[in-house]
Amino acid sequence: MNVSPTERNQAHLSENEKVSFEENPRPNFEIPIYNDVERVDQTDLSFAAILKGTAANPLNTFEKKAALINVEIDKFGLGKYQICIWFLCGFGYFLDLAWSQGVGLISTAIYQEMGVPDTKTGNIFAIANAGLAVGALGFGLAVDVIGRKWAFNLTCLITSVFGLLLAAPKYNYSAICGIYFLASLGLGGNIPIDATIALEFLPQKRRFLVAFLAMWQPIGVALASAIAYGTAAKPAWRCDPKLLSCRAVAAGKPCCTVSSNMGWRYNVIILGCMTLAVFVLRYFVFTFHESPKFLLARGREAEAIEVLHKIAKFNKQPPPALTLEMFAAIDDQVSSSENMATGDPQSTAATTKKVISGFGKELARLKGIFTNRLSALTFVLLAIAYMGDYWSFNLAGAFLPIILFRNNVNNGRGSVSDTYQQYMIIYFPGIIGAALALFSVNLPLLGRKWSLVFSAICQGLAMAMYTQVDSTVAFVGLNALEYIMQTYFNAILYASAPELFDTVYRGSVSGMLSCTGRLAGIVAPYAGAQFLAAKSSGILWLGAGGIWLSSLAMVFLPVEMKNRQMF
Repeated sequence: MNVSPTERNQAHLSENEKVSFEENPRPNFEIPIYNDVERVDQTDLSFAAILKGTAANPLNTFEKKAALINVEIDKFGLGKYQICIWFLCGFGYFLDLAWSQGVGLISTAIYQEMGVPDTKTGNIFAIANAGLAVGALGFGLAVDVIGRKWAFNLTCLITSVFGLLLAAPKYNYSAICGIYFLASLGLGGNIPIDATIALEFLPQKRRFLVAFLAMWQPIGVALASAIAYGTAAKPAWRCDPKLLSCRAVAAGKPCCTVSSNMGWRYNVIILGCMTLAVFVLRYFVFTFHESPKFLLARGREAEAIEVLHKIAKFNKQPPPALTLEMFAAIDDQVSSSENMATGDPQSTAATTKKVISGFGKELARLKGIFTNRLSALTFVLLAIAYMGDYWSFNLAGAFLPIILFRNNVNNGRGSVSDTYQQYMIIYFPGIIGAALALFSVNLPLLGRKWSLVFSAICQGLAMAMYTQVDSTVAFVGLNALEYIMQTYFNAILYASAPELFDTVYRGSVSGMLSCTGRLAGIVAPYAGAQFLAAKSSGILWLGAGGIWLSSLAMVFLPVEMKNRQMF
């Protein structure tokens, strides 16, 4: 018996999601609904709704059409294409912290060889954060202008090229900082782009897997720690900690030479090769199709449906039932026009020609975020959370390893090798944080919102308690706890922020939020370096204060995305 597209859609939807189709060129139907909050006919921004996370706007034309794409993606389930996307996006998360951790752990070797004073130790991290900020903003806008596909690949290519060059400079700290800035341009786009892409291809019931992408971050940190242990911590490739830089001693006296300090260079070469391998997988091995929702947002509805057919074929699933007539029916139902881009399929040459003008239009279009009260409030609160998070993250990542290193080596409590072993003990348990995020986002009393509040409070407490201890065991234990909670918080934040905005704005907003966080990260190392030079515990209180500010902001996050559609 032949089954019509209408009947196939009806069979897929649950009772509270039923769509009433009629077989005619302009079918009349109701939009698929996953949560009663999506039925509101006017904006609800009451204080009670904000605290409960039930604030909402009426669905616009784009969202109604995107709901039909959600139906098709839900039918695919967690297919082969979605699994490949999840892993490739996970590799982006992996690289983000592998580089951050890798450079953080070799920084003491760089400082020693280059003769960098304590007051300038924060320069490399601040400059890297400037690159991450520019990269996050630039690629965030690019992903909404030129599409997900090219931005997805360029981030890894840029990072790998300049990451490999990082091993070249000799006795030139400024050159190292400059090259790391360029590598960070690509690295900065990873998280906002990868979370955006994963969200747009995963089915509704598997969206929690976006939070679980964060498991790749502690894996990246742990592997970077292991690589550093095998390179920068080896006595054969690491200067004696008591030697000064050759730039700071007279000729002929024992000093830290390039040839005796090659470990950190081997470290960045390995990281660069891993990044290049990820680029090869993304570009040459896997065929990545443009996001159907991005194409829909650009008015390229026929292409969006075509991509759904290609994914269905890759997954060996029945072809989708979605048709252009269904989109046209929604247009007929809308009395006022929506601010949606339109256009025909673009060639590569035409796309390239319009990139610069596209960025200008993108900036003008972004005002729509702030003319809507709900999205404006959400953006401001998330920006505060990102700034507090990156502030705390950078202080912990840049200075906790140095504090532990000096506690061991300078005070005679352990060797350089012992310290790098402890780094691995600290960061391997970070996977626990990702697992906590995976489960808590679907718990009735926690969800996204209160999981963010809880994890941020715990992270700040771990940093505050760090000021009250003075033993290696306590340092390692509290640092591990801090990192577990940091991973827990970041897993949910990175997954939730893109969920809260439509595809029309998603990449740009994710990039802007990441940029605000990176800007806070630029200032944090400078502030921390002054306390490090004074041997003050103020670094830890700065970190705790930043993440507690994030926790407070999340109390007022107006939308809880658990069981709500993502458009």
